Amino acid sequence: MKTVADLSVLVVEDEPLQKKFAVEKLRELGCVNVIDAADGMEAMARLSERHIDLVFCDIGMPNMDGSQFVLAHDRSVQSAGKELPMLVWMSVHGEDVRESHLQLAYSAGFPFVEAISKPLSVPALQTVLAAALTMMNAIKPSSAKSGKTTPAPGDGAIGDDDILRAICDTSEFEVWYQPQVSLETRAIVGADAMVRWSHPKFSYLMPEQFMTLIERQGLGLMLFYRTVNHVLKTQQKLAHIGCSIPICIKASASTLETPEIADYLYERSQRYGIASHLITVGISEEEPSQHALKLAASLNRLRLCGFGLSIDDFGSGISTMKLLSQMPFTEIRIDRHFVRQFLRQPQCRVIVESIIGIAKRLKLIVTAEGIENARQMEILAAMGCGRGQGYIVVPMRQEDFLNKVGANQLFNNGLINA
Repeated sequence: MKTVADLSVLVVEDEPLQKKFAVEKLRELGCVNVIDAADGMEAMARLSERHIDLVFCDIGMPNMDGSQFVLAHDRSVQSAGKELPMLVWMSVHGEDVRESHLQLAYSAGFPFVEAISKPLSVPALQTVLAAALTMMNAIKPSSAKSGKTTPAPGDGAIGDDDILRAICDTSEFEVWYQPQVSLETRAIVGADAMVRWSHPKFSYLMPEQFMTLIERQGLGLMLFYRTVNHVLKTQQKLAHIGCSIPICIKASASTLETPEIADYLYERSQRYGIASHLITVGISEEEPSQHALKLAASLNRLRLCGFGLSIDDFGSGISTMKLLSQMPFTEIRIDRHFVRQFLRQPQCRVIVESIIGIAKRLKLIVTAEGIENARQMEILAAMGCGRGQGYIVVPMRQEDFLNKVGANQLFNNGLINA
């Protein structure tokens, strides 16, 4: 697990005294590797020279301001295949400007974004460092365990041959499990099955990095079926330790349009001796279904077979009120964007409260995605949200998941990161 001393930090600030203060205080807080830049253009040069984990960036700067910095970084990442660093905005501007820049950075794909007001304070710096470390340790699998590293710029991109080889080689795709927890008791009450690609050149790739390519090749259904069989074996092992919790398998709308998918899932569940209610199918897709009638028929057949249905990222993409009203869902997932922001942004809080209210009135399970800390958990529970997942508990391999569930059930030892 990484500590503050392991972070590589860049401070981007045009005002010399503010820059000096930030660098000095970060070093006092334990950051060993801290460099600085006077504006966005100099920052881009620094980022091209070395790996940076965390950037503290002023919003209003000459030559290249915060918005331009995000756009420039987006172009740089797309061309070089690099990962985006974590980002903390610093600004004398009002909350509305800071919030709009938070949304801008999230939209650009930055994995972690925070905003602090100027003049800077040590407690504020300490808080964001702790939050950044929590997220960093939660989402980055250990390269030491895998024996692989992330690609260097210029190593190339994922191609069709990579995808076809991986689909044929069962050792490359791994199914990890991210627990869902009760926000009231903090017991594990479910999980999501997440596919990770152990690519020989690019180390571990997350689903959002390759699923579009998989779908484009028409191989989404094959990957879904492979995940189903892994999950059913996991459910058998859970049964052996006396645990009965549902596991969600996500698929795109185009995959779920397949007419025989309900028959396949039911037949396999029966063969493994797993009750249908222990499997939930989550619809996860940003593009609308091309065959709405086929999708509706497939989802209805899944429900008739007793499987749960989850509408993912509710409030964004295709996860709309219309879809909710037309399909027999059993669970709503609150989009992580609203969960991240609801404590600081009134609009997001109203949306979260409304989604929870809708779920209650429709008698649906409601799960908050992307929870980052215990404070969010407490308030969401008070608002009536029953379940949550996110950086509070990390995804894990099957063996670690089974051990965690067993320990949680026997000793009620709660979460890892909250």
